[in-house]
Amino acid sequence: MEPSIENLDIVWVEDNSHLQEWCDYWADLPVIAVDTEFIRRTTYFPITGLIQVSEGEKAVLIDPLQISDWSAFSALMVNTNVMKVFHACSEDLDVFEQLIGVLPAPFFDTQIGEAYASGQWSLSYVKLVHAYTGIEVAKDETRSDWVKRPLTDAQKRYAALDVVYLAQVYPKQKQILEDKKILDWAIEDCEALKQQYRINTDPEQNWDGIKSAWRLSQRSLTFLRLIFIWRDQQARKEDIPKGQVLKDRTLWCLAKIMPESAHVISSAEEITHKQQRLYGDVILELVSVVNSLSTDELVEALPIPLPSSAGDLSKAVRAYVKQRASELKVAPEAVLKRKLLEPILSHLFNGSPLDYSSISMSGWRKDVIINPIIEKFGKS
Repeated sequence: MEPSIENLDIVWVEDNSHLQEWCDYWADLPVIAVDTEFIRRTTYFPITGLIQVSEGEKAVLIDPLQISDWSAFSALMVNTNVMKVFHACSEDLDVFEQLIGVLPAPFFDTQIGEAYASGQWSLSYVKLVHAYTGIEVAKDETRSDWVKRPLTDAQKRYAALDVVYLAQVYPKQKQILEDKKILDWAIEDCEALKQQYRINTDPEQNWDGIKSAWRLSQRSLTFLRLIFIWRDQQARKEDIPKGQVLKDRTLWCLAKIMPESAHVISSAEEITHKQQRLYGDVILELVSVVNSLSTDELVEALPIPLPSSAGDLSKAVRAYVKQRASELKVAPEAVLKRKLLEPILSHLFNGSPLDYSSISMSGWRKDVIINPIIEKFGKS
């Protein structure tokens, strides 16, 4: 049975001095579990409603609506002597960067860890806790309004259990990974997650992720890059979701037609009258800028997806990855994600160069997975 709220040691922190005291306490511990609760329905930036921290016994709930000095907590988050444990933390990273200006280091994600420990990919917190403790954790407050005050006892209990059990699961999971001698692999993927977060939040690096961007000409691609970066800046300025400025599909359509008049802008897919009124002049200005560029000033064309004739090679490589995952007792998705598989297939099929700059390409996978794939299928 799950403990009742009366049996949980829950501490509410809503002033700077109290937070400083707790940060001093946590700074002397080797491991703490951390989680956040936030809302992000109509804004660009997440609105943090709560931060939870536990060492496995006490659950400390920090009220970000009352704290004004985050210096002690920021120092804790980058204290190299304290491991910060999260579960499925990609969105938590955004919360920390926006709220306190740092990303946790070192940190460990137990969802990533479980892909290596048991071979289960993207395991939920509820299933993780049940697997290690036999306890059923209710998730009835998942869609709560975490900014509204006061929080209910049910909300506090839900938030507390998210970190109390996590702190108890981590050492057990870590032991399994150490016994399998692959703890370093999981830690490496946690760092890769942080690297990917940096890419995902930088429009200069991820503009070419728009669906079917490869179909566009170099001039249209150059426009797509400029308007993609502008959209991110505008969304930040207005603090609204990027799609509320202009949807991805609209960006692609605008890049395809390169409108030189308001009338042509109106033909772009899913653009509203309001968007055209607010941003039409910017769109026309960007088109004009791109049209004034010489050919050698345009961005490079994007690689074309592999043809259907590469299907057999793709199936063979995927089967090999699945086989290796089974031998390693690791989730296939952890062994080689799709984003890594595609450039490898392109290298094998048409000789495209491989980029080893990412952690995922240069770490343990290089010798254990990537090089063996190249050696096995590169000769066929």
